[in-house]
Amino acid sequence: MWPEVSRTDIEDELSRALPAYGEVTRSRPLVKGHGHQSFVLETSSDTNLLLKIALRTEQLDRMKSLRRVLELAATHRIPAPKLLHFSEGTASFGGRPWIVQEFLTGLDGEEALPGMSESQRATFFRDFGTAVARLHSIDLGYFAEDLVSSKREESWRSVVGSRLDRLKTDHLQAGLLPRPSLESAGEAILSAVRTVSCEIRPAVVHRDLYLPNTLVAAGRFRCLLDFEHARSTDPLSDFVKLAMWVFEKFPGSESEFRSGYGSDPLMTKDGSMRYHVAMGLELLSGLVYWKMTGQSAMLADYQRRFGQWLARS
Repeated sequence: MWPEVSRTDIEDELSRALPAYGEVTRSRPLVKGHGHQSFVLETSSDTNLLLKIALRTEQLDRMKSLRRVLELAATHRIPAPKLLHFSEGTASFGGRPWIVQEFLTGLDGEEALPGMSESQRATFFRDFGTAVARLHSIDLGYFAEDLVSSKREESWRSVVGSRLDRLKTDHLQAGLLPRPSLESAGEAILSAVRTVSCEIRPAVVHRDLYLPNTLVAAGRFRCLLDFEHARSTDPLSDFVKLAMWVFEKFPGSESEFRSGYGSDPLMTKDGSMRYHVAMGLELLSGLVYWKMTGQSAMLADYQRRFGQWLARS
């Protein structure tokens, strides 16, 4: 159960933080929010705002990371909602950190796609690919699991090894995979890493690219949404969820996306190996997450995909 937030508290905080936007005339919860307690705010300036409040005070570093990636998005002209205010925590919201973004109108990609024509879909996926390519052009010069507090690693091999160690610990605690399968998966990932000969450039990646995290307005791609999982790592990791949750479901979407992206990074041997590593890490991570959250359908899907991935290894 999320903590209660009163309309009065929201109005008081917004009047102090963003007086130029006037009074809050209407506040409604955003039920699609998952990692935050979110509210859409209508104001007397006719501008709509999105208030995101962390669920717990200990999520401060995660919220700082979100602020950082939104600042980078603005600097590099990534299509994304603007960040308008950040707070490390106030008494009104139980000391929990919060941010305010502009709230853009439209439909998410999953809702909008069924009503699009074939040409509109093609344009949407090309524009989607172009936006992701621009995001991947940001090189912070290091690898890290978030953009604020995580340890910075200089090499891709190092960050893969660190993440694999954490995932092994998580799996041993969860007791989900037999130990031989877990060891085989770990060796398959490290073996693939050893075959990659090129230097991997770190990039800012979204890490949750699928249609509900895109916005469509007037039948056109408008922006990317929800950067909470962003990190600095191998850009090919963003193609994992795209493949599973977008390209598999919409024939022709992959070619149009890659056209907008400007290249096919999986065509080389190194690219295919990096993708194989990213897929293995995602599946190991997701298996634990779906079990912990009790999402049996997603767990079954990841178990099926993990079996196929391990067999290919």
